[in-house]
Amino acid sequence: MFYSSAYLRERKGRGWIGVLSYKDESGKWRKREKSLDAKGKREASKELDKWRDDMEAEAVSASILAPAETVIDYVTRYVDTLEASESIERSTVTVYHAMLKHIDGELGSLRLEELNAESAQAWVNSMVSNGYAASTVRKAFNLLKAAMTHAEDTGRIVKNPLRTVKLPKIPKKEPNALDTAQRARLVSFLDIAASSPVNLGIRLALFTGMREGEICGLQWKNVDLESDVIRVRTVIGRDRGKTYVKEPKTGGSRRDIPVSDSIIEALKTQRTEMVRQCLEGGIPFSNDLYVLGRMDGTNLAPHALWEAWKAIAASLGLVGTQGRVPTFHDLRHTFATAAISEGVDVKSVSSILGHTNAAMTLNIYASADPDAKRRAAETVSEAMERKPKDATIIRLKTGTDDK
Repeated sequence: MFYSSAYLRERKGRGWIGVLSYKDESGKWRKREKSLDAKGKREASKELDKWRDDMEAEAVSASILAPAETVIDYVTRYVDTLEASESIERSTVTVYHAMLKHIDGELGSLRLEELNAESAQAWVNSMVSNGYAASTVRKAFNLLKAAMTHAEDTGRIVKNPLRTVKLPKIPKKEPNALDTAQRARLVSFLDIAASSPVNLGIRLALFTGMREGEICGLQWKNVDLESDVIRVRTVIGRDRGKTYVKEPKTGGSRRDIPVSDSIIEALKTQRTEMVRQCLEGGIPFSNDLYVLGRMDGTNLAPHALWEAWKAIAASLGLVGTQGRVPTFHDLRHTFATAAISEGVDVKSVSSILGHTNAAMTLNIYASADPDAKRRAAETVSEAMERKPKDATIIRLKTGTDDK
């Protein structure tokens, strides 16, 4: 046990009390108190320091005598605690369990006290040399670092040894959005294709920038056909192959999105069809039903939506600005890129996308449209070369003007 702070509290006319602060295994702050024999403050401070040293030395001795706890044992217990307390999303738990395998590979058998910066750096370097993506390396490292921070806070180790470890940089990926011609091809397909939940999902992603989990989690009670607004209130997540309903991940993600007439018409068509199916099946229509879901109240799974999209994108021969077949998420990129290139203010685009701030939107999409960049270059060039109507000819001086 290592104490984060030690201080004195005076008892009026009755000496001093020493107080030691620490975090328990759950991360909550706790205190230990002791009545000190010293009468003066200076002597009480010395007594407090000695008591703290004695308590920490006793804790170290106890940990040496206790059964050895390995790195993987501690990190696994840390993840189990987070899962049991429901302090992280279920999908995050799934990612953490996958990362545990990477930690166990080279560091798992080390005793917790044996983990140091050198062994952690060697582990990171090994993952990089074995071809793991920088994002995977960072996810595994961040889990290990969080667990070691917890170990430090709760006095299990003296100091987190991972603060100086160097990590690989994650290469910046440019959005693989659809350009004007590719967008036109997709919209033409949607206009002539039969109405279906999948085609409506594609249209929503392209025209609103909604994420696939948000689209699959959209319920009729959050669609205002009179005010032309979609409210993002529920999201479908995925945990070990199964879907579950959750809230939007941030306050910004919980938002109201204004939609165009074409989207309203597509939504009305879908609602009419669902009402008809409910009548035929003898099932009362409910606003709690999912827009892309079934009559029994179940939702369309996000992975089913992107699998259907993958087949459609391939059949149409769609290619994004980065030369790859666009993923379903690239439809969100396409919405943002098109909005910014057409002059929509960044703050509005950021709000519609549910970004934390406008700077995030600018960093991702400001230079994503090659056509927009070319138009910008031509606009600036024209501005530079434009001459005022009352232009004055300036005579340049030469070296012979004074002779």
